[in-house]
Amino acid sequence: MRARSLLVTVYGDSIRPRGGEVGLGSLIRIMAPLGLTPRAVRAATVRMARQGWLQTRRVGRRAFYSLTASGAWRVDRLDPDPWDGRWRLLTYTIPEGRRPVRDRLRRELVWLGLGPLSRSTWLTPHEMADLVRELVAAHGVQDRVALFEATHLGPTEARALTARCWDLAAIAARYRGFTEATRRRAALLRRRLRNGTLSDAECFAERTRLVHEYRKFLFVDPGLPDALLPAAWPGGDATQAFRDVYRLLTGPATRFLDAAFEPPPGRPGVLHGDPFSSVTASKASRARRR
Repeated sequence: MRARSLLVTVYGDSIRPRGGEVGLGSLIRIMAPLGLTPRAVRAATVRMARQGWLQTRRVGRRAFYSLTASGAWRVDRLDPDPWDGRWRLLTYTIPEGRRPVRDRLRRELVWLGLGPLSRSTWLTPHEMADLVRELVAAHGVQDRVALFEATHLGPTEARALTARCWDLAAIAARYRGFTEATRRRAALLRRRLRNGTLSDAECFAERTRLVHEYRKFLFVDPGLPDALLPAAWPGGDATQAFRDVYRLLTGPATRFLDAAFEPPPGRPGVLHGDPFSSVTASKASRARRR
């Protein structure tokens, strides 16, 4: 696992519930059970700050880091509203001379959950025009993009359209694989907890890796409404397996974080709300498909 990717997971699941800001010393202690050296943590934070994902607050000689709006956008994915039966489409005409921009835009569209109807036309059942406009502006292609709303009139059914634009079979297979692996892991973790051979730091590392793996579905699952999904969609089983292990590890993981995390000056740094952060809770509610 790359240091930067792990940092994103830790920020969403462990730092933001404690106020969203962390000092470098605390961050180094928190990342140690994940096998990251102080040098790796420093380098990852510097890269994330340069990319605009983190902002820095200095108190004397000490630096404290929190997510920027751009960084939070990459941590979260919004829960969709109930589907209104309409589709949102994006089309673009980006010339071959700007291919790198076009490729980056495509990757971001996939990350947002849009599916390709054709090479230059993408669609989603969700209302996200403002988010897409922000994305298009960030890539400087406003004059090359058009947004539309439309109603699907056939001749195929809506579920056939989604099967054409998203590889739902592959997504379902990944959910099933995650569920099976997580349930096997849960049995081992329960035995180690009963035997007293699993430390608080190890529980934190296990929980973080669990969240890290589960967050990958943000990149592959577009969060389609139930009306557009195949019957017996396995996302719900994956969510339940995730929740079971997460809750199993939360007590000792929280003890580790309480000891490792020093509240920044002027910030309470107190854990609040459900142990699930907005990151994990958001994804869990989206994936609850039966």
